[in-house]
Amino acid sequence: MMAKRKPFLVAMSGGSGSGKSTLAEALLEHLPDGQAVLFGEDAYYYPMSHYGEPQSKEEWTELVAGINYDAPRSKEADRLVKDLRALKAGETIQQPIYDYERHDRSPDTREIKSAPILILEGIHALSFPKISSLIDLSVYVDTPDDLRLARRIRRDVTERGRSLESVLQQYLGTVRAAHYQWTYPAKFEADLVIADEGLPAYGNVRPTGEAIERMIAPVLARLQTAGVI
Repeated sequence: MMAKRKPFLVAMSGGSGSGKSTLAEALLEHLPDGQAVLFGEDAYYYPMSHYGEPQSKEEWTELVAGINYDAPRSKEADRLVKDLRALKAGETIQQPIYDYERHDRSPDTREIKSAPILILEGIHALSFPKISSLIDLSVYVDTPDDLRLARRIRRDVTERGRSLESVLQQYLGTVRAAHYQWTYPAKFEADLVIADEGLPAYGNVRPTGEAIERMIAPVLARLQTAGVI
């Protein structure tokens, strides 16, 4: 009797605003229902209790300002590894939920059931040595800095209620440097490097047509070669 195949993990990374989330969601939509599940490693940002217990709004603001959210150490890597191992074993997990407006982890969790294809996406999806052995296909979305910054501004101002000045301050203060220190190096080790085609990463306009098909095609081809689809 043939043994049941373990879930196949696709890890997709790229800089903030690279369009990796959009590409991951499009890949999910191209696969049959029930064939894949998508989850982001952004959910694993540490709760604020990890850094201390601020007693006032001013202390809270100061504490948040001092956290480099673009460094891998801002994520609870051990829990991410534990959840990935559980999913690859066919188990169901309770994934954390991160509230960007509060800059804190929600008390609620998201139930994720295992599937034949697991899609992990995030700026550090390829940055944790602890999970490299679990990855079956690594994908890096390569996007010009100016396009990534434009998308980040649109996302943070429109969707997360932040000011333009705060977005630019964070980008110049930590985001850009962190990208080249921890995220960008994965481009040279990934199984696939996909060049961005200027897809609308945020807002109500969904990427369709030839551009998204070209970007997804190499990933689908690898999944077919691996016998996963």
